[in-house]
Order: sequence, then structure tokens, then C-alpha cells
Amino acid sequence: MFNKPKYAENIIVLVKYNTSYRWFVTDKEIWFLDLNKLISSYLEKGFEIPNPDDFSDRFDMAVVNEDNVEDFLHEIRELEVSNEELRKSLVHREYSHISDMIPSLYVDFDDKKLTSFYPEPASYELYVPNGWLGKYEQFMENIPVDYQYWIITGENLFLKENNYE
Repeated sequence: MFNKPKYAENIIVLVKYNTSYRWFVTDKEIWFLDLNKLISSYLEKGFEIPNPDDFSDRFDMAVVNEDNVEDFLHEIRELEVSNEELRKSLVHREYSHISDMIPSLYVDFDDKKLTSFYPEPASYELYVPNGWLGKYEQFMENIPVDYQYWIITGENLFLKENNYE
């Protein structure tokens, strides 16, 4: 049994690293790749951050990038899910709302890019490491066909379920 996606809590993320793709269902907070930038943004807006140098909630990693990706992926290895598990969950309607099953982030460590299609104003794309490209756009058509768990016998279950586009 894997960590179930839940809107605005646990998100589905596709990671590309060393030309391989892996799905994860994790707490949404760990995907702000540069926490220093996120904290600075909060401080600039007048928020108080009690322990701005405490990154223990994310394995003591202030920034996740191509230099420490192996350590990061090792830490979240138990949250990895297979394409088949995601497909089964979608087919058997093991979700509260279809939006729970839509991938939120595509993090490409090979090309240093993060693409977000997260529907809330979290703006993951603004908090990427230096030298990375962050953008907000729909990315599902860029996912290799073998990893498109929502396509079954040529039918897009997201379109069938919710007229999603």
C-alpha cells in the first residue's frame, strides 16, 4: 500500500534522474527545492520564521539539486510508487476527487528543470536552485507514454472522468 495522493497534502511527482523516470507520492512541502529562497520570500513579506536554518523536516537539505539528488531520493525511496500502482488506484477509484490523481510536479534533475502544474498558489517554480529553470505549465503530454498511467487502452481517464484539460 502506498501513500495515497490527497489534494493539497500528498502530491504525485515525476522525477527524472540519470535518464530514468520515477513516480513519488509525498508530502507537498518537500518539493520546494530551494528552501533558502522560500524562507527569504516569507521573511521579506514580514512573516516570522522561528528557526530559519532548521531543515530537519527535509533531511537537513536546504537545497535539493543535482549535487545531492541521490541522497534525497534515497530518503524518499519508500514513497516511490510504480506506474502500475497509480494506474490501479485510478481505475479502482481509490481517491476522493480525480484531481488527487493528476501529477503536480515534474522534476528533471538531468536538465535542471522543475515544471509545476500544482493548482494552488504554492509556486514551486519560483523556488528552484540557482542555475535551474522553473516554470508553471501543463506537462503531462511531455511524459513518456510508458509513464502515462492515466492512459488505458488509448483512453485518457482524466478526460473521461472530469473533462480535464
